[in-house]
Amino acid sequence: MKILVTGGAGYIGSHFLESFIASEFGHDSKIWIVDDLSGGHSQFIDLLRILAKEKGVAEFHFDQKSLLDETFIKKHLRIVEPDMVLHFAGKISVAESVKDPDLYFNNNVKGTKNLLQAMQESTCRKIIFSSTAAVYQPSFDQQPLREDFAIGPSSPYGENKRQAETMIEAGAKNWGLSAVIFRYFNAAGASASGRFGEWHEPETHLIPLMIAQAASTEGKKFKVYGSDYATRDGTCVRDYVHVTDLADAHIAGIQLLKAQGARSGCEYFNLGTNRGVTVLEMIEAASKALGKKIEFELVERRDGDSAVLVSAADRAKEFLNWEPKHSELSNILITADRWYQTLKTISSGRSL
Repeated sequence: MKILVTGGAGYIGSHFLESFIASEFGHDSKIWIVDDLSGGHSQFIDLLRILAKEKGVAEFHFDQKSLLDETFIKKHLRIVEPDMVLHFAGKISVAESVKDPDLYFNNNVKGTKNLLQAMQESTCRKIIFSSTAAVYQPSFDQQPLREDFAIGPSSPYGENKRQAETMIEAGAKNWGLSAVIFRYFNAAGASASGRFGEWHEPETHLIPLMIAQAASTEGKKFKVYGSDYATRDGTCVRDYVHVTDLADAHIAGIQLLKAQGARSGCEYFNLGTNRGVTVLEMIEAASKALGKKIEFELVERRDGDSAVLVSAADRAKEFLNWEPKHSELSNILITADRWYQTLKTISSGRSL
């Protein structure tokens, strides 16, 4: 099997590749990765290359290129002729998208447009796309969210992802594209192998920030954005799904697209746990898992944050035979903390 992976040096892309290489598809597969390393890491590519050699991957290639390079991606698709594209590349911060919407439009919309145009001019007609729960219309009453619920993003990030979804839908309708679109809820945790984890610069996500605060001796308090939401304790509610479970869903998505053959169409699947956790509940769980009280302070809300985002993942269970197996909060927190220790090794100048 021959795959092209955009954003393969990033958080979810690297975990997917680790799982793919170890899966039934890994041996004798051919892997091409395109990542501009603006959010990904060359260290992950080095580790994946070693793993690929160990597991008998036939070819492993990496190009440090941006999807905004339209000439490159068109030529690349014609040369590689992959069986399938897995599109992880994109900016991911809601808060940053509010501050710099043009940056997000360029990366998440124009980059996807260039990729789809390149696919249209090549032989590849299959894609798995990383989307987000942020495309849904914020609604406290309609939870958990199903795939047929109202669309209405409250941030530029969510709007960009929805625009990308719409372009993929058009490809399925007009030129034979076969697509699986995964709407992630809150990706969290790290690989059980310890090789890969969440590594953003700067870090903005809840769990790694909590872990860093717990390990800090500087006395800084963890910031909780908003305490007046209409939730059980006033803080935002989120559905946390382990990154390994997300990787497993992509393996199932590959199986689905292969089984469909040449049939075009677009399938949507939520990926979550059907379990909502408030920010304060997560802080309490982390304090127990880490054995150290996490000091926090309540500050004003951030623009673009929804009060509640919880997934109904029944379609993924029915059609992909997928359900989360690694997403207990204790496992998420323990693997994330283990990865944090690895990051400290990196910051000290030692190799992974």
